Amino acid sequence: MTPELAARKFQFREGFHLVDYGEVGLPIFRLTLEAITMSPRFMPTIQEFALRCLDLGETHENDIANMLGLKLDLVVGAMNVLISDGYVSREPNSDGADEFHLTDAGKSRLLVDRLDVPQEEMVVVDYDGVRRMPLRLTGESVVRPSMLQGTGAVQIRPYPAEPPGVDDLAIPEISKVIRRQKSEDFRRTVLSLKRVVRRNSLFREGVALVYAADKSEEVQVAFVIDDKLSDAYELAFAQHGGPKKMGFVRAIGENDLSKKLEKMVGRLMYKSIAGRDAMKAARKLEVDGLLEIDAARRATAGTSLRRSDPVAVALATAQERLKTAKRDMDAFEVRPLACYEQTELLDVALKNARKSLVITSAGIQPHIVNSARLRELDLLIGEGVQIEIESYFSAPSEARSGARYDPLWELGRRGAKAGLTLRKGGKQDFFFLVQDDELAVISTRPFFGEASRKTGFMRVQGLVTRKPEFVEEIRSIVLGSNRPVKRNGN
Repeated sequence: MTPELAARKFQFREGFHLVDYGEVGLPIFRLTLEAITMSPRFMPTIQEFALRCLDLGETHENDIANMLGLKLDLVVGAMNVLISDGYVSREPNSDGADEFHLTDAGKSRLLVDRLDVPQEEMVVVDYDGVRRMPLRLTGESVVRPSMLQGTGAVQIRPYPAEPPGVDDLAIPEISKVIRRQKSEDFRRTVLSLKRVVRRNSLFREGVALVYAADKSEEVQVAFVIDDKLSDAYELAFAQHGGPKKMGFVRAIGENDLSKKLEKMVGRLMYKSIAGRDAMKAARKLEVDGLLEIDAARRATAGTSLRRSDPVAVALATAQERLKTAKRDMDAFEVRPLACYEQTELLDVALKNARKSLVITSAGIQPHIVNSARLRELDLLIGEGVQIEIESYFSAPSEARSGARYDPLWELGRRGAKAGLTLRKGGKQDFFFLVQDDELAVISTRPFFGEASRKTGFMRVQGLVTRKPEFVEEIRSIVLGSNRPVKRNGN
């Protein structure tokens, strides 16, 4: 399930509305522990059968070798080990043919298939930095911090920040989650934990959903892990003061820009925004169709379907239902922007633009302006579409060193040619996407990303219109003398 689909699926919450979402990395401490365990020790096969031969009355190595069909030197080696372990006694004879007999320890050893002996060893466990408990994860479930930076995911800090010591680790819980090379359980008994030898900081991938209360400044943060809401993560995060410590309450609870939005677009357009009940019903139809399509595609992954197949019929029905829901959504003259649809609307504009495309942003982040969207821009330039892109930065005069992908440099190169204008603008509260006279989107979230790496969440507000008159009004706001109100009121 994509982050966008997760946000759509879980967008409804009584008394709250979804204001932002995003991929996150939930903190995991991977601990290498020095432990004392009880390890099962099994007797080698040759030694075991040598003991059994002695138990049957054989007393000479030659006879034992003949009985087992082994070379004499193998039996001699096994007998020497058994003597050193105290399981067999040797009685020398003058003729050189020594006799061997079981000791009491040897007789007892034959009654058990293994011995448990204490030993020191290194064990590895994963420890949840939010819920403060050990857990069992597969290798594919965690990523390094550098891998998160390339996706724009927000790193959730552990609470408290310090990794656990051995005194924080309960042996019964540790024994259940010790990492193994294969999937089998850890079968040894952990007697004690001596020390933490190594700590590695990793992250578990998930999706955060940020909700603002309808009638107060309360903020709630939920987490979707493996396509399911995790009540345990949400509760632990809230108990540790997560929303307040990460600045969510101040950033979201105090930054309602609806009045500024109304002042900017005018009372007529703002009053045309669809009501909450109508939007909830339309979005419910949309998400139901998307979830049905997702479920059908999962069920048929890797298989070919006939048109008469029940799953194929269900998939076609769900696709038609989704088309109807989207038509109903587009029929609104003006509707509020949902945080999860902004990237989708950007891609729609890149695909459908025929004459002009205007995009404003704070930064130009590589996970948004990636190679695929850069190709879309190239296609539009080739088709003669006039593209204007505004951000807080001027195009660099030269590429970054180290051959790293630099989307601002790539846009600057294209800006030197006809068809694309790249300009530097001032800080703003709102950002714009205008495609021909067909689509206009206003959002508090920059369309190509923030000026710096994303470290938190915000209140995403804005509107979407497909009414040509309103689209042109918004275009005039972007390109005309009536510039947007400044960010933070400055």
